Amino acid sequence: MTARPQPSPFYQAINAGRYHRQEEIRCYEKFTDRALIVVHGPIAPTIITPFADAINDVNVEEPLDLMLTSLGGDGETAFRMASMCHAEREDFRIVVADMAASAATLLALAAERIVMSDTSALGPIDPQVLMPQRGQYIAAKDIVAIVDDLNQKTMDNPQAFELYASLLADIDAVVYQTAIAAMRRTEELVPELLRLQQNPPSSENIEKITQRLQSHALHSATIGHKQAQKLGLPILYIPARNKEWDMLWRLHTTYVHSLHAYPRDRVAIEGRRVSFQFSITS
Repeated sequence: MTARPQPSPFYQAINAGRYHRQEEIRCYEKFTDRALIVVHGPIAPTIITPFADAINDVNVEEPLDLMLTSLGGDGETAFRMASMCHAEREDFRIVVADMAASAATLLALAAERIVMSDTSALGPIDPQVLMPQRGQYIAAKDIVAIVDDLNQKTMDNPQAFELYASLLADIDAVVYQTAIAAMRRTEELVPELLRLQQNPPSSENIEKITQRLQSHALHSATIGHKQAQKLGLPILYIPARNKEWDMLWRLHTTYVHSLHAYPRDRVAIEGRRVSFQFSITS
């Protein structure tokens, strides 16, 4: 059998960062006896194929940790990712080292445990809509609020129609309707994701969690581990000085250095052997 050729020194130097991160992932897996996949960046339909590569590299008998840092994105994609993580797997956890908001919080609802520490934060269920002109996701509620506000101002002052219309240059009827549909669909996704758990909450608790996560009082708030537990979510708190958390946090900082804390147009998906970094608009 012919030996596989080794990467050249320059290629290894260019990719030293990803080799280091993958070694950190393997060290965590050895320490915890759990597989680890990292997703750092927006949740967009274009990440499904590389995410499938990462999931398929993990045996379904292995307990899975998904370390997720994201300001959100597409709710339907979050549902697909949650279904892929579960498949025939009984032990699936979401690790929130930093921020997992909006669609990322949706994805977390499907996990048997949401692992959090003092730096961790979830967010209200606040669906995002991709703005093609900007190449980034914008909160659906903000799009609807902007259009409704300017529509009211136009009714109050018809002479200023052209001025107000220019302010809506990036928001057409399709984007506006997409934002409304995303908000309605989110109300359905929360219960669907909660029911993916091996031991889902009761129907009464699912209704309470859904209402609380969509509460207007939470729209501008972050949700720490204590508040998340009060909301009825399956939180596993790990102290910051714990060895397991230290390994996760050190790994997380390498993605912050490589991509930014909360990238809006790029995403990294990595596992023990799989490594992707790409633009979500490509």
